[in-house]
Amino acid sequence: MIEEFRPTVRLRFFGDPTRFAPLRREALRELDTLRRENAFDLPVYTRSVRLDSGERIICRRVGEQDVVEIHAPTFQERRQLGIFRKPPRPRRDGTFYAIPGCLARYPGLSDCNNAIEDGPLANWQLGLGADVTRLPGVAAGLPEPLGLPEAGIAREVGVFVLPGGSASGILYSRGHIPDSAPFSVSCLVRLREYLEYDYSYDARQVLNPIRPYWLQSADGGEFTWDCPGSISPVIGFCSPHLHPDWVASVTYPWLPWKENYLQKTEQLLGAKRAGAACPDAPLLAGSAYCDAAGNAYPFPSGFVMGLQAAGLFLYNGNRLLGARLSHFEKQFGYRPALTEPLELGVWHHVVMTHEVDGTVQVYVARQDRADADVYNGVQPLCAMDAACQYQASGLNAWTLRNGLTKEAIGAYCMNPAMDVALPRFFDYAVSPLQAWILQLEALDGFFVADDAEAGLGAALGLLPITIEKEAS
Repeated sequence: MIEEFRPTVRLRFFGDPTRFAPLRREALRELDTLRRENAFDLPVYTRSVRLDSGERIICRRVGEQDVVEIHAPTFQERRQLGIFRKPPRPRRDGTFYAIPGCLARYPGLSDCNNAIEDGPLANWQLGLGADVTRLPGVAAGLPEPLGLPEAGIAREVGVFVLPGGSASGILYSRGHIPDSAPFSVSCLVRLREYLEYDYSYDARQVLNPIRPYWLQSADGGEFTWDCPGSISPVIGFCSPHLHPDWVASVTYPWLPWKENYLQKTEQLLGAKRAGAACPDAPLLAGSAYCDAAGNAYPFPSGFVMGLQAAGLFLYNGNRLLGARLSHFEKQFGYRPALTEPLELGVWHHVVMTHEVDGTVQVYVARQDRADADVYNGVQPLCAMDAACQYQASGLNAWTLRNGLTKEAIGAYCMNPAMDVALPRFFDYAVSPLQAWILQLEALDGFFVADDAEAGLGAALGLLPITIEKEAS
């Protein structure tokens, strides 16, 4: 009888209005469940559920009043959280997944050719460092890839084993990441070692006096960087970048400068004196760095130089960084997508996307877990300068030069020891759902068709489940 005198249920809606009507019945069912659970008719009682599609339903009893809230994420919120509605998985009756618009896919076992036979990157062949080897994916702990036998399509997965060092790395043409436009890259990666910062200038047998870092600024005044600052592309490109307004007086810890630091100096364009070194960075100090006159090297913390970068990077040992900056000196207030540390020796499937509005997302899925973690940032759509002749995996090695004299003043090599498989490239930002499908391909062996394969399967009467681009 008490129920007959309760006030009418209050329904409150938040977020995407298109989801309210479909969820109203579900919300009222949850309210009925709350009433059954509240067997002692407590005056304050709450029940909350989150649906697989991302919506949240909250039912509350406060005194005599029942309140139901439906929280439905908007498109932008769903994209940031990596929420999507999963389509049915292909059955054994000729259905298969398809993702349109892939520019390049490298199986990497029989050969190093792009498997996409038409488009701007058709016929591209990977360049491999002399010490890079390949092995079958199944031998490296990856699943046997499923093809589409009804259409005569087989799949293979090869693993590129990058040992690190000067003869390591994979080269792609520059067009794999388009300038000033959206893009996506994806691959499997397994780290074998932490990426250390390279402080040594081997050609001179000294520590590097010039140290490049991923520099960021809120307003162009103060620039900050993370320590230790090691960086190398998983798929992408980075290179030293000179700040056009930074000029410093410098001397170097080698001859003839080392005859007398106080008398031999020059102007250095593009870098600035570091106020303090990273905590674990070695100082250019001690007897080995004294000049012939007994003077200590006047710049023990060295000099800081910036970077330009576009793509997905191994960063600070074992994190991933989704980044894109071409002129750090004037691109202020941006934030890259930075992940939690990756566990060594474990396969991870990673996808990086860069949207028209600047949104960067990095999806990271471990081989032993079903769901991906999503990390967000904002970066400008911009173009790399002429130094960018290629994109790469595991290759970041440069000679540093004074912007005025063009003389070599340092060098470094940060090429990680890691395994890479199934690199893919798109000229648009793939959706959370497409990222999940690519994860199924990589970690579960699912067949995911490219445009030509989807057309072939459809012509034979098979049914592609096409995961289209998502309007933003």
